[in-house]
Amino acid sequence: MFDVKINIKTLVIFLVAIIMFGSCSEANDSSLVSEIHVSVDSLKQIVAPDTRIALWNVSIQNVNNKLSVTAEVENKNAQTGLLNLKKKFPTVNFSVKLLPDSSIKTPFALINNSVSSIRKKTTRASEMLNQALLGTPVKILKRKNSWYLIQTPNQYIGWINKADIVLFDADGLKNYEKGKKIVFNRHYGFSYEKPDINSQVVSDLVIGCILPVTGSKGNFFKVQYPDGRKAFVQKNQIIDMTTLFQKTPVQKKLVETALRFNGIPYLWGGFSAKAIDCSGFSSTIYFLNGIILQRDASQQTKYGKVITTQFDYSKLQPGDLLFFGRKAKGSSPEKVTHVAMYIGHGKFIHSSGKVRISCMDSSKPDYAAEYAPGFVRAVRIIGQENGHTIQKISENPLYKMLKSN
Repeated sequence: MFDVKINIKTLVIFLVAIIMFGSCSEANDSSLVSEIHVSVDSLKQIVAPDTRIALWNVSIQNVNNKLSVTAEVENKNAQTGLLNLKKKFPTVNFSVKLLPDSSIKTPFALINNSVSSIRKKTTRASEMLNQALLGTPVKILKRKNSWYLIQTPNQYIGWINKADIVLFDADGLKNYEKGKKIVFNRHYGFSYEKPDINSQVVSDLVIGCILPVTGSKGNFFKVQYPDGRKAFVQKNQIIDMTTLFQKTPVQKKLVETALRFNGIPYLWGGFSAKAIDCSGFSSTIYFLNGIILQRDASQQTKYGKVITTQFDYSKLQPGDLLFFGRKAKGSSPEKVTHVAMYIGHGKFIHSSGKVRISCMDSSKPDYAAEYAPGFVRAVRIIGQENGHTIQKISENPLYKMLKSN
């Protein structure tokens, strides 16, 4: 997420400006709407510059011959900033709802399927923005019929169907997550009704799924799903959740993780070993090595240490992220559309059609000629894991709720 300290400082300056110029004339009604739009847009750039991770539903309407600003936000700074605009526009009604509102009695949920889709709108036909894996904790912002607006651990916002989640209040979540948790560590597999692979399947599982352990029998752990289902998972297919949370990314392990996904098909919005997009792939590599990245390539490129802006691997180290798209030029802004990870020896791995390896050496037959002209920059993540945008899993507020005391 954006830097809170800088954001608060900028917001204070913005609010002081409102107070200083709060006596501005509203006599010219024809320009009032335009002035409100300018002020609201200026505030948005401070408190919600990226609406993928900061809710900003603001509308300006004429209601009964009186201008009204209505808003839904999930950021207290955004709420404060909008309400303080009243000082500048005293004849305008301001109604600002901070989410989650009082109607949400259960502010947290756990993903209940191996892979669940998160969409742009409240319909299964809507664009898939993201996915979340079994056992992932999410924050509930609001409900609309059978859909919930949620935030994932990396702050990404989208709609999920109620069939994909189990709601918990803080106490219920705490009770549910007591004790040992495991993370499925095979690309794909199953849980079973009995400690026997020939028994009835309970569900499929993908790498990264999290389940609490309730017992052990032979070569199986007994686990429990968020909705209460009981199942058995083979011990040789899991790692302890604490082990994942305590990982620190190193070059060799990042490369090993990435290569395990080679050949997995591409899917827009995909975030699992079933199918995956380019930024879902880079995020998954780092998640399985203890780090949470921002969801999209255009977000990931903003954080970490910039190594080079040239398509040249001489300065790169395995694990560095490579970003492609269009560099800023004249009045055209930068546009990042693709991300890959450098794996050494002039090669990088990325999800493009499928997860595959390409070469940065123009003398080699697998040279990435289609990507070279659109290279924007290379960014190093290792050593930068200390904030909201590149965050250790163990420091994430939502994942912290999964850790037993």
